[in-house]
Amino acid sequence: MVEPTIVPIHITCFGVIRVVYQLHAPFSVRRVSFAYMKSTDVIKRDHEAAKELFDKYKAGSSEERGALEPDIFKALATHEKMEDDYFYPALDGKLDLSEFQEAEEEQQTLEEQVTEIQAMEADAREQALLDAMDKVLAHAEREESFFPDAEAALGEEASEALGEQMEPNSAVANS
Repeated sequence: MVEPTIVPIHITCFGVIRVVYQLHAPFSVRRVSFAYMKSTDVIKRDHEAAKELFDKYKAGSSEERGALEPDIFKALATHEKMEDDYFYPALDGKLDLSEFQEAEEEQQTLEEQVTEIQAMEADAREQALLDAMDKVLAHAEREESFFPDAEAALGEEASEALGEQMEPNSAVANS
């Protein structure tokens, strides 16, 4: 009789390394997948993707910028919704930081600003979006500054569970 063996397989999907263990047995193969990405890692990955998208926009011609705008607006809306639906509510009452409250308020202001920009004519929209990008990146940096406190408040297990909920709703997963 052949002894079953467990073989680890590493798969990368959307920047997440998943370890899949395959159980090799004589007549069957079973797979179990484990993905561990903290909530703050999901957000950081979205921030990095947004920065790359913004860099493309800044370097592009007017025509290229126009083609990138729908992607930028979708990424921002998806990311904001993910944070509003999952991350900020999970931390509500667990963090007593002025930075956290400021980031929440700043998030609301940015959402309103992006909505206004979308309604503008093409020429005005391009400059307004360039200006907004700097604010979005500053917001992302400020938000990431309280991530160690957020992770401590949530705990590793809860942060991973939250990350699992956030992942399919992230801008990267929906791009």
